[in-house]
Amino acid sequence: MITRLVLSIFIIGFAVGLVDSAEGLVEFKKYKVINSPKVCGDKLCSEVDEQIAKKGESSHKIKVCGDTLCSDFSKNPKPINKSSPFGQMKLGIDLDLIQCKEGQEIVIKKTKQTPACIKSENVEKLREKNWAVSKQFQEMIFAEIASKRNEGITPSKTLEDFDVSITIIPEEINGKRYLSFDGNGWHRLHNVEITITGENFAESVRTKTDDRGHLNMPWPIPENIPGGKYRIFATDSIHEFEITIPIFPNSIN
Repeated sequence: MITRLVLSIFIIGFAVGLVDSAEGLVEFKKYKVINSPKVCGDKLCSEVDEQIAKKGESSHKIKVCGDTLCSDFSKNPKPINKSSPFGQMKLGIDLDLIQCKEGQEIVIKKTKQTPACIKSENVEKLREKNWAVSKQFQEMIFAEIASKRNEGITPSKTLEDFDVSITIIPEEINGKRYLSFDGNGWHRLHNVEITITGENFAESVRTKTDDRGHLNMPWPIPENIPGGKYRIFATDSIHEFEITIPIFPNSIN
């Protein structure tokens, strides 16, 4: 009992020393997971444990890097740019429904038959150089895709079907201030990382969506947060959401 008490005093004293030495520096907090079960990739770790147990292997040596099994990392994963032609294709959007920016047209590359958005004035030049398929061949591809979609073989999803939303509501719970994040349209049963960034403050939190892609997470506003405008950025590695909101300090003189 005495040993535990001495150890606790040492740990508290060490932590206070760290806080004192960091005074005046930009505050950056590590990830906090709020209301989120332990996740291994797209699955709960309990599901992964069960799969490993069925193989007769031990689950005690599972290592998780963020929200992915460490064994799955070949390189740092990059979020998909869903507005790009390739990103839209990865989302399962048919080639003929892929959207380009204003002044651009969709073409099909000849080598891999993947989509690309090209400035309208350059389309025919690229076709003449055999970089893109001919207009007639592209129209034939699109007609076949549309036919399958009309028969119900392929889905008719467009980029708008992948829009996400987050509503941010300030609340007070048991005398403490919170921002409640409530969103829809996110990747179902997946981690969403939300980063709150200000001039001298940054914190990232993660929460898990339900089986319908809905997220709900209360974030306790730190007591010493400076008042000002804060950038809220959320991503599930496919979708992205960004907004700037004001956060007021706890006490205004």
